[in-house]
Amino acid sequence: MKFFLTIYVCSIVAGKCFVAPGYPKEQLDYYDCVRNGLSQSYEILYQGDFTRDDIVANRLYPRYSCEKVILPKKKPEIEQEAEQTTSLPIGTILRGIFRLASYSIN
Repeated sequence: MKFFLTIYVCSIVAGKCFVAPGYPKEQLDYYDCVRNGLSQSYEILYQGDFTRDDIVANRLYPRYSCEKVILPKKKPEIEQEAEQTTSLPIGTILRGIFRLASYSIN
């Protein structure tokens, strides 16, 4: 079963989390997802472009999630039957119009 790893960089000051560039990434299983989530979120925050001052000033912290990949079931193929017309014959339509036109309402 596959999982999507998404790493976020969150700011307590801004009150928001932002998805790190290049994520979500597909993982083979839950174990790999958790292991990679821990190591890669550390790398993004501490070995990436953020300085110590950025982390302190914005109160940054890493967060990650591992979500199971759910693939929709394949739809069964349906054989198309010959198109059947459901319209009325022109004679029936004309008779209905004639009856409506000749019917007097009191």
